[in-house]
Amino acid sequence: MRDIPSNSASVCLGMKPSSSTVRIRSVKRHGANLVILENRRIRVTIWPEHGAAILGFEDIGRKLDVMWKNAMVQPPRLHPLGQPMERNSDLYDVLDGSWFLSLPTGWFPADYFGAPVGAHGEFRSIPFEVEILEQNRHLVRLRAVGKSVRTPFVIDRIWTLERDSEVLEWEEVLTNRSNQPRPCAWLQHPAFAGELVRGAELRLPAKTIATYNFNRPMGSQITQGYKGTWPHIPESTGGVRDCSKVPEAGSGQDHSVQATDLAVGWGCVWNQKMRRGFALRWDEKLFPWAWSWARGGGSCVPPVGEDYPLWGQGPLITLQPSTSPVGPFAELVASKQVATVPAQGSMRTRFLSGFCDQPDEPWQL
Repeated sequence: MRDIPSNSASVCLGMKPSSSTVRIRSVKRHGANLVILENRRIRVTIWPEHGAAILGFEDIGRKLDVMWKNAMVQPPRLHPLGQPMERNSDLYDVLDGSWFLSLPTGWFPADYFGAPVGAHGEFRSIPFEVEILEQNRHLVRLRAVGKSVRTPFVIDRIWTLERDSEVLEWEEVLTNRSNQPRPCAWLQHPAFAGELVRGAELRLPAKTIATYNFNRPMGSQITQGYKGTWPHIPESTGGVRDCSKVPEAGSGQDHSVQATDLAVGWGCVWNQKMRRGFALRWDEKLFPWAWSWARGGGSCVPPVGEDYPLWGQGPLITLQPSTSPVGPFAELVASKQVATVPAQGSMRTRFLSGFCDQPDEPWQL
């Protein structure tokens, strides 16, 4: 990781944000070197050494952090254990919660043109170099660059936070260093928990809901290989699951679905009681799918997540803009459900994320 310039960091350390302050500061927590972007309204905590993951996204006034903290991996770990690697344990050893990047092969472990790639890909755990591009009384701008070791890709992110905004803006550029066009499954993986999520619902302007067929007859509470109308899906026991609802704490409910046919790239985890939500805005043409995994925690039937790796945790929900549906990477390539980055070329996109008081009014990209 490239050090944040000491003159910028030292100015920030020890200061409390005033009503007109926006700043970047560096901190060390449980041995991890973190970078914090904050103004008087929100605080965003980033871990450059571990995939530039977002560990915290806080509403300062309400003391509300929306990012999931996996209790089994706290404090967060940087490296997998020196133990046998089975059942995606390379991911679960370090799955602290947070918001990470899944690239370039999607969920399943895969072979990428001869390179072995683990669950959710390599970018979730590689170190990023960071540098401050701009810092003044009006805004801060931070750049983070991650270079894959096993694939030809580079991710270049620029985060921007303005003084009075509750919304973090960022640009993300994916570059292919290969001399051939290369396919990829590109996925943002934020996971949400805490008080905002309890009793919340997922607002999505989607028409279609789908599930992948994992061929595990007793391993899912909802119908596998299903396609229907968002947000309802048949349950394995004969009922109907409303997948827009965050399962109640201790309910034992667990489901993983994908929404598509989006009118706009927008999703909001909305808590009606609090009249508060957390939203994402993305390019629905590049990311036509929105994955969502939700669980209430407690005892499940069948016991999905009751044992390893989550041991009954919940409630939580994810909202994951993706170029592709769930599926083994080879199947996605064969069905042309991937993005293709030109040889020696790039793809560029923008995201917005933050707190909101209206669940159904998409921000302009």
